[in-house]
Amino acid sequence: MASMSGVGANDKCVEMWEQLKAGKIKACQFKVENNEVVPIENTVIPKGTENAWKTFTNSLPENECVYAIYDIEITLDLGSGVSAGTRTKLTFIIWSPECAPIRQKMVSAASKDAIKKKLKGIQVEWQLTAPEDLEASDRIADLSSRTDIKGSGKILSYEGMKA
Repeated sequence: MASMSGVGANDKCVEMWEQLKAGKIKACQFKVENNEVVPIENTVIPKGTENAWKTFTNSLPENECVYAIYDIEITLDLGSGVSAGTRTKLTFIIWSPECAPIRQKMVSAASKDAIKKKLKGIQVEWQLTAPEDLEASDRIADLSSRTDIKGSGKILSYEGMKA
């Protein structure tokens, strides 16, 4: 299905999403190319990759808009006498850096629904625009404010990094 911008999502995006949901990959990036959202070659991060969040954030382009999917892993303090619990959140990320061309930002914003509609089961959506948005502390603060996390306990770790 095409978005208002006339951009559609390639079926390979759905294949990547299904791999993420199945726990086979940790992350993947997409871009708009020839009026279609397509996976970006060499951006798949396999499940089990050490320092995956750092690998992911370092791979984001400085001045180009991309979409990404990422399987966030957090550890929660579930209360006294209960061992910590691990949760994952299937996350859709719109990376729209401040220095990206205006036209590209407009196409990215107008096209995001085309891909979101194909990715069933998104639990978290982040629109990030600056390197500081990628800091673990910023992501922890955002997740901590979510109702489903607040009611579950305090975040102890985010992607293996202490909160």
